[in-house]
Amino acid sequence: MALIEVCDLKKEFKHQNREKSFLGTVKGLIKREYEIKSAVDNISFSINRGEIVGYIGPNGAGKSTTIKILVGILVPTSINAKIIVIQN
Repeated sequence: MALIEVCDLKKEFKHQNREKSFLGTVKGLIKREYEIKSAVDNISFSINRGEIVGYIGPNGAGKSTTIKILVGILVPTSINAKIIVIQN
């Protein structure tokens, strides 16, 4: 029985494109252009009782974002997750 089961976790951030000139700043106030950046893209895993796991990857891979979603600090774009807490 999996204590933590995550299927297709996805988190996207909306990032505003900005120009560095003064005219670009004024244009940005009138019409904003956005770019969608994917921090976590379709991650799936499960952790069973008694397992010891390590969550490793390169910088910018979405490790911290995944943990923040699981503990409730960030809201995911889409997720199918099941977290079971068993107290002894």
